[in-house]
Amino acid sequence: MIRFAGFLIILLTGIISCEGPDAEEVSSSGHSALDISGTDSLVVEQLINRSRNHYGQGGANIEISDSYLEEAEEIANKNENVRQLARIYNLLGKRHRNRAQYGKAMKYHQRALDFATQSGDKNLLAEVYLQIGVVYRRIDDNPMALEMHIKALSLAEETNDTMLISSSINSIGNVNYNLDRFATSLEYFKRSLAMSEKSGNKLGMAINHNNLGESLLELGEVDSALFHFFTSLDHNYQINSKVGQSICFNSIGGAYIEQGRPHKALEYLEKALHLNEDLGDLMQVAISYTKIGETYLAIGEESEAEDYLFRAIDLSKDIGTLFQIEKASRLLSQLYENQGANGKALDYFKMSAAYRDSIINEKNIHHLATQQAIFDSERQRARIEELNQQTLRQKSMLDRQRFYLITVLILVVAVSFAIIMIIRQSQLRNRYKNVRHQQRLLRSQMNPHFIFNALSAIQVYILEHDIEKSSRFLTDFARLMRQVLRSSTHDYISLKEEAQILGYYLELQRLRFSESFEYALHVDESLSAEEVMVPPMLTQPFIENAIEHGIKPIGTDGQIEVRFRKDKNQMIVEVTDNGIGINESKKASEKEKGHESMAIKITRERLEMLRRDSGGKTDLVILDKKQINPFDRGTVVKIILPVVEMNSGKKDIAIGKRNSAIRKRENVTG
Repeated sequence: MIRFAGFLIILLTGIISCEGPDAEEVSSSGHSALDISGTDSLVVEQLINRSRNHYGQGGANIEISDSYLEEAEEIANKNENVRQLARIYNLLGKRHRNRAQYGKAMKYHQRALDFATQSGDKNLLAEVYLQIGVVYRRIDDNPMALEMHIKALSLAEETNDTMLISSSINSIGNVNYNLDRFATSLEYFKRSLAMSEKSGNKLGMAINHNNLGESLLELGEVDSALFHFFTSLDHNYQINSKVGQSICFNSIGGAYIEQGRPHKALEYLEKALHLNEDLGDLMQVAISYTKIGETYLAIGEESEAEDYLFRAIDLSKDIGTLFQIEKASRLLSQLYENQGANGKALDYFKMSAAYRDSIINEKNIHHLATQQAIFDSERQRARIEELNQQTLRQKSMLDRQRFYLITVLILVVAVSFAIIMIIRQSQLRNRYKNVRHQQRLLRSQMNPHFIFNALSAIQVYILEHDIEKSSRFLTDFARLMRQVLRSSTHDYISLKEEAQILGYYLELQRLRFSESFEYALHVDESLSAEEVMVPPMLTQPFIENAIEHGIKPIGTDGQIEVRFRKDKNQMIVEVTDNGIGINESKKASEKEKGHESMAIKITRERLEMLRRDSGGKTDLVILDKKQINPFDRGTVVKIILPVVEMNSGKKDIAIGKRNSAIRKRENVTG
């Protein structure tokens, strides 16, 4: 607090003695320069800026940088400034991410997300989602990283923030790079670079040129890669980014190694080493030692190579970076093998293997820590929401009690009795109507879920620039949507129409998953497909589950069979697959969600509504094939429904009339 008091005096003196944007803002808003809340806000901004400046210098300045953020957090918490808290926690998340503390990083980013949501600032939300995506990239969860980056891009586009849009596109390019889609990543980096050039964002230009160079290097275009590396280096010189310069030096060194010019590579790698030593970034110093040792090994200067590789191992042990220990020990094993020292070569090979195992274990620990941080954050958020709901309920209860007391005193028993009678009559009159409305509501919950997943599949092809598949997918999707929209407002459709919808859907999913499964649709001859009526979209969720949670994990040779058959006065719908089975699928879903599938829950409620409406028996049975045959695999879903025909009795007269009217309208419009 002594440090903060001294800093506050200096800041106040600066505000009083000079004019600037902050002073004008305070003056124009009608507040004194000594207003405590406004002053605290300025102090927080200054602390954040000082923290960034010291962090960029590296070394011992990092500890000073963290202390500035601690003071900023304390002041922002005192004033409940949610925007500043979101920025502080997002910055803390980035710091811990750069130290490979991914669990802590995700914890701070989740806090930032809570405060950014409270602030309603879409740009701030986009920045938080962007950084969460980077954490997911570091733990190799590329699907989640892509989802976060797409959310950031969507929010940035809403506010037309070109810098955030460019950063989001660049991040999506990095996801593609991680997935070895180097050609696709090039397109994203080019788009991001064009936006950075248009807005004059030097940092964005520096980053994108380096990313373009890395992708081109992976594609074997070394000369083009070098052009982009040197362009990036020039931009980093202009903005005086030492971190960017060191990254460029390492990239250029790697390119010269690929060209077979180790002496030229060594020149740039040594520049990177000296710069990293000045910055005090010990992780980068260890990387430079390893790369230089590898270069000396390539040119046959084994003594120098041995010296740098030992330095890399010693420093890596000090800072606890297992990755560099593994690589350096592997290179030492190669060096001693070249010298014929087989004993030492074997020792360092074993050391490399041991650290490789440790790296795998450490990565798992990081992943678990991250998931735990997410879980804790969600649980805390749910608890806060629960407390808010309790407060609202208590307030509502007090208001109602007050209202009832006044009502009893003014209107007395007669008026109260009249109100109760009116409400009761209204309930009896609308009871049957409510049953119908509940069915439509439950069905409407299914349609958006289905549409979202279909659009997600189309989005993948668009992101991959696969024009042919995108066009084919959109055409089939349009046909399917026509069928879905036609049936979405009706309680029943013909079995023929339901089979057509499922056929379109299965074909779309088969295309989406690169034809990794085959399917078959069977309708029993005892069922008249034209006359038998079924609730629309009742079977689709289980086909989707069979594909997503059964077939997808096995990869290829999937089989899905959908069968409609009649058993006395009941219709049985069976969906079978040869996937991993419901039991294995539940184990995976319990780790992520821990609750019953939404599709199963909604379907059970729809079946209950159908039972109450028709009076017939309904049931839903889901079995793992291993329960039937221990040597088999997959899942069997059975849905039991009453057979409803257009002219099967009084109960179905309304259905028959409604569907006849539908078909007449189709004949007119078709």
